[in-house]
Amino acid sequence: MSALLGRDLLNLMSAERVETRPIDIIVPFYKNAQLVAPLFQSLAQLQDELAGLCCSIIAINDSPDDRELERCLRGARDALSSIVPCELKENEQNIGFVQSVNNALSKSLAQRHDVLLLNSDTIVFPGAVTEIRKTAYRDPMIGFVSPRSNNATICSLPHQEEFRALEPAESHAIFLELSRYLPDFHFVPTAVGFCLFIKFEILDEFGLFDGVYGQGYNEENDLIMRANRCGYRAALANHAFVYHIGESSFSVSESPKQVREETNAALLSTRYPEYISNIGKYLESAHYQAECLLTGLLPDRDGRLDLLFDFSSVGPYYNGTFEASKEILSRAVNTWGDFNIHVMVSEEAKRFHGLDRLERVFFVPADTGRKFALAFRFGQPFEHEQLLRMSRIAALNVYGMLDPIAFDCLYLNGVDLDAIWGTVFNHADGVIYISDFVREQFHRRFRVRPGLHEKVAYLSLDCADYPGGNQPQSAPGSYILIIGNAFAHKRVPATVDALSHAFPREKIVVIGLRDDSRQNVISYQSGDLSKDRMEQLMRGASFVVFPSTYEGFGIPVVESLAYGKPVLARSIPVMHDIRGKLDSRENLILYSSTRELIERLKQGFPKWHTNGARPGEHRASGWDVTTQQVGNLLREVVHAASFQDVLVPRLLHMRLLERQHSEQISAILRQREAWIQEIYRSWSWRLTAPIRQIGGAFLRMRGKQ
Repeated sequence: MSALLGRDLLNLMSAERVETRPIDIIVPFYKNAQLVAPLFQSLAQLQDELAGLCCSIIAINDSPDDRELERCLRGARDALSSIVPCELKENEQNIGFVQSVNNALSKSLAQRHDVLLLNSDTIVFPGAVTEIRKTAYRDPMIGFVSPRSNNATICSLPHQEEFRALEPAESHAIFLELSRYLPDFHFVPTAVGFCLFIKFEILDEFGLFDGVYGQGYNEENDLIMRANRCGYRAALANHAFVYHIGESSFSVSESPKQVREETNAALLSTRYPEYISNIGKYLESAHYQAECLLTGLLPDRDGRLDLLFDFSSVGPYYNGTFEASKEILSRAVNTWGDFNIHVMVSEEAKRFHGLDRLERVFFVPADTGRKFALAFRFGQPFEHEQLLRMSRIAALNVYGMLDPIAFDCLYLNGVDLDAIWGTVFNHADGVIYISDFVREQFHRRFRVRPGLHEKVAYLSLDCADYPGGNQPQSAPGSYILIIGNAFAHKRVPATVDALSHAFPREKIVVIGLRDDSRQNVISYQSGDLSKDRMEQLMRGASFVVFPSTYEGFGIPVVESLAYGKPVLARSIPVMHDIRGKLDSRENLILYSSTRELIERLKQGFPKWHTNGARPGEHRASGWDVTTQQVGNLLREVVHAASFQDVLVPRLLHMRLLERQHSEQISAILRQREAWIQEIYRSWSWRLTAPIRQIGGAFLRMRGKQ
């Protein structure tokens, strides 16, 4: 207990010392008299903040022959001295940046003051000095701190080039928009000299800037690296902003900038070879990449965010997922007024699905370099690259997880779905399910991170939303229509076999089966049919059989009902769920097995039950409701965006996933190469060599090789 009390007392004493240590704000000037007024005006507006932190201003004139600069600095000093202690040091001759600063640092060191170095081409915004000082004392090993800026290399926020030359007010507004996502501070390999806080302890232990750097460039990095070898760190105060014009002082220097940069950089690299490698490591870090993605969260002047629909897997053919995606997209264009909607899709698929006819949609290629606020993929990913692409281009990622069939059917689980879908549930910002059953199934199979935004958004159950739903009920058909595809869980072959055997005189049309030689069966491969042909097949059916054993929703069921066709579907949880939500539920007949299906049909083929209502008359929840629910989730995700808890961990995980995937590919290629070499060494390969040579010569003679 006494040890704890002693430690608390020590902490209190340390805190008291921190609160009372003054700060010398040192600003060296070389020519550029026009810079004096903006900087001193910004400092004057901080009089209460500077007084509370016991700050003093030390301005240095290192161009004594510049009368205009002399006049401006003396006037600014006199005006500021009435509210903040302000001193002007005038060098008798030009002695250079490093020596000018060192002279001031020596005095600060003697007085045991902390120091804040400011370039002359800066403008300090309210709260910046407070945040910088607070950051410096958050950790005993923080020796250096820089704020964020518009134009200061790793301190810039945003990092993109186009934001560097904006006016101070606009730059500050953008900073406020983005910095709210960032932690109070984070460690960096170095701070930046445009605005650099240095603790007294650093100057006391490691000395001043090394005069060998002459007119400047890398002198601050040298001191930071010198101290870092003893464990002291540089940090960025993420909620402090200092505007920086950039290069104003050195641009008028008689010493060529490029020569100084190259000479001083070579010296720094020789002394501290770890500097360059750690700068590179930081620029490739998850934190830095996450900051680059934050730009996507900047709204345009109308307050809209850029939203990307990832249709990169949409092909030039039909399936339920594509159709649902298109329905949501077409309605989102008109109802999601707070988003600018972009679509990533191939040219072929865009034309095939008529996406180019949508208004107010921007199209981007898969290799786009744009950054988006949010990337939304309505359809679960099956490839690592789909995850990596989503993560690279948007700060926020949302996926529609439609069903876990491919995970449960082991013959389909050829890719690493554990890792791919596990990444979604642990690192996405939001997940949308198309039924309660789907949500329950995924929850049983995957860990879902706390805080993941989830929503169940049923696809349209309103028959009026589907072809045929707003048209007069079609006449009774002449054949049994079976709908499925080539996957085993659709149970198409077994159902066709049973129906063909039980009802040999009935015509059976099946979607999802290759050529069939039976007299009463007409088969079509799924995905190849045009919309017109699908409509013809639906209208001509007497009733529809949907034999799938495993579904997340079942769009063909609702489509069939929209045409006024009774549907016999397997008695699986999602079909019970859908049936309970339909107006025409009597026309959805459930059966538990193929045997029961046959027995049920032998009692008589189903007829449409009208019950006084046409399909869609009561307007069940439709695509408009689905789109609204999806949009609501996307807005929730935007409002709850988390840099530290979601974005950075996601990027870290993606890096590991990409590395693991690359290693797997390399292992496959090595194994394949080993197999090829083994074939080459085999007796059979050697024995057939003469035959291959003769064959090759023959082909060359024929011009084939």
